[in-house]
Amino acid sequence: MVKFGIIFHDSINLSTQPFDSFSKQLYESLLHENFGRVQTSLEVSGESLFIDVVFTPSKNPTGDRPILGLLRQAIQRPCIFETYRNPPAVHDTNTCMLKRTWYLLELRRRAKRANQPFTPEDEPQLWIVTPTASKHFLREFGATPRKDWPQGVYWLAPALHTAIIVVHQLPIEPDTLWLRLLGKGRIQTNAIQEVLAMPQEDPLRNDVLKLLSSWKIIEIVSPELEQTDKEFTMALSKAYLEWEKQVEQRGEQRGKQEGKQEGKQEVALNMLRSGMSSSLIAQFTGLSLQQIEELQKN
Repeated sequence: MVKFGIIFHDSINLSTQPFDSFSKQLYESLLHENFGRVQTSLEVSGESLFIDVVFTPSKNPTGDRPILGLLRQAIQRPCIFETYRNPPAVHDTNTCMLKRTWYLLELRRRAKRANQPFTPEDEPQLWIVTPTASKHFLREFGATPRKDWPQGVYWLAPALHTAIIVVHQLPIEPDTLWLRLLGKGRIQTNAIQEVLAMPQEDPLRNDVLKLLSSWKIIEIVSPELEQTDKEFTMALSKAYLEWEKQVEQRGEQRGKQEGKQEGKQEVALNMLRSGMSSSLIAQFTGLSLQQIEELQKN
């Protein structure tokens, strides 16, 4: 489908890339319409290169920004998030900056066609999120910390509008929780435990548990995927069981049968967002293909 001159590709099978699916949906869940517009898997015309996530802040946000912590600071202006499961190489980082340049040119063309001004504040900030980064890698880009940002955030030259977030170096505090969920190994496992410890009525807790349950479902139905470490797998299982319990509790409030059906539909929606085929979803949930098609339409 095409929106605003940018092509959104629906053909990528995210079920084979559970972290990619999780990271994009996490940004969507946290930065929903209350804060601005989120676009994922976005291709800038000219090259077959996809931008992970583009965020355009709302002029009048209605969401509670403080709950986003460090992520709140990152979305003060239009921005791009490129998130890696494994540390990017130098050429990967150069490609990220190239994608930002193409997108910047597209925004300028768009403003010119609309006869609107394009100011320096309209230029998108690029955030490259990586679990780890070597000192050599950071030196290669001249990336340096800034006093007004926490440990783990490194900035390139100002004119490049690019920063590198090294997740494993972020301080362990509530403000960094959502970004630490995008880490790896013990860092990500501990972040999941922190989410589980949040109050049950917290809406962001419930949203994140739903996304983590999708990851667990993908692991269950796709045994050929690379296996994660035991601690992380256990944390995923706890998140899935907690989310399942919440669905059951809502079902008890609405009626057992209705709640059971609602739970199946939530599972199916998660699997659809992860790019799974309708036939596989039907096999896993027991829903008919017609019911799944209706979920897709709605």
